[in-house]
Amino acid sequence: MAKVKLYGLLARLESRELPWLGKFLASPYFNANEDLVQLWGFLREVHPGYEVLDKKEVFQALFPGQAYDAKLLNARYSELTRLVEQFFVQQEFRREEPLQYPLRRSAYYRRRMYPQFSRECHRQAGLLEQQTGHIKSQAQLLAVYDALYYGRQEAASPEKGNEEAERAMKYLDRHFILSKLKYLADLFARKTMYKEDHTIRLQEAVLSEAAERKDKDPVVGMYYYLARLFLDEFSEEAYRRLWGLVQQHGKKLPRDEQAFFVAKLTGLAHLRLSYGENTYYQLLVEAFKYADCYGLLILDGQISDISFLNTCAVGAAAREFEWVREFIEKYKTYLPAASATQATLLGKAAVLFNQEDYEGTHRILQQASHWHPYYRIRMHSLLVRCLLGLHLDTPNYYRTLHNAVEAFSRFIRRNKSLSAPKREGYLNFGKAVKRIAALRSHQWRSSRERAALQEWVSRLKPLALRPWLEEQLEK
Repeated sequence: MAKVKLYGLLARLESRELPWLGKFLASPYFNANEDLVQLWGFLREVHPGYEVLDKKEVFQALFPGQAYDAKLLNARYSELTRLVEQFFVQQEFRREEPLQYPLRRSAYYRRRMYPQFSRECHRQAGLLEQQTGHIKSQAQLLAVYDALYYGRQEAASPEKGNEEAERAMKYLDRHFILSKLKYLADLFARKTMYKEDHTIRLQEAVLSEAAERKDKDPVVGMYYYLARLFLDEFSEEAYRRLWGLVQQHGKKLPRDEQAFFVAKLTGLAHLRLSYGENTYYQLLVEAFKYADCYGLLILDGQISDISFLNTCAVGAAAREFEWVREFIEKYKTYLPAASATQATLLGKAAVLFNQEDYEGTHRILQQASHWHPYYRIRMHSLLVRCLLGLHLDTPNYYRTLHNAVEAFSRFIRRNKSLSAPKREGYLNFGKAVKRIAALRSHQWRSSRERAALQEWVSRLKPLALRPWLEEQLEK
């Protein structure tokens, strides 16, 4: 069945937004078609599972007694789609006051209300100047000063001109150094994580200027050390130095920029884990606990299912079982409705698996018959490890395990969204599992064969889920 664009949009609505959409559609300022109010009333009853609906039933609810007219219904769907998209924009505008700033200035200026325009500019400048660590706020502040001093002369404040102009120049200078550092850090991170080739002109000039400021401005220092962490041969010492700065000064940053640092550091820690540097497990747990403490995991009333599952998997692997259980109970209601059930199951399965309850893990994985495509890698890798754990206890699962590994490897090869290092890491994981299982079936008691396999695994890079595999060989 063809996908319906309207259903995809409506599925993105948060629970608390459902009544607001109804009010939006009922407003004659936005909508003059009563059919759309009725259509939303009917669709809301099945939120978020719109795909189960039969369009003929929808048509009869809207136009009882009339013969089915696909063209008429599709026209109503298109109108409602346009209004839902407009509703999303209105929601963002309502939530994010800085989005309103340029329109407030324009409303006064276009009507030649220059005293009000000047007061509004100064009010906005005062609010934005308080957000010293926010790169976007720096840019907005420049726009305010630009409007104030390059608009009509009636809007200016000559008596404060020099002082405010100097302050604007200071913010302009700081804004550009922070923006360039963040951009470099992001590109260097992509070069490391995804093997992208980026050569940036003048990057050394930017880093050199930042190096002179880093000790006087902690925020500049954080972005400088983040860029250098990815540019240089990153070490655990450099990682810990930057993590210490984030813990000490991160509170000066707005939530989105704190989240930027946590995302980059956790991504790097995951990469180092795949290369066998197991000390990064505890660093990952610390980063996730920091994100939990400062509310960085909730965005617009929801937690990303990927953040939820990464936190559960890492916390369970670090044996923080009680904390992970509390985390699941705390955040499961904030998961997107379409994925909440399967994400919660995977989180609970991660705990049981790391407690070596392989049968319990297997039972949980069987509770969902059709896994969401985003979860198949996690489900397959967990199932393979679960079967290997059962096989190591009682070597009767080789054929089942071999088939599961083959299915997993085919899925990985077909998955074009994976970066090359991740794909290679998962394929190497499959190879290692098969060799460990074969050794358990035939020569597990041979210390020489086991030592040879341990040596082979240690040289296999990158290798996904390396710590757990190495632990199985040491049993």
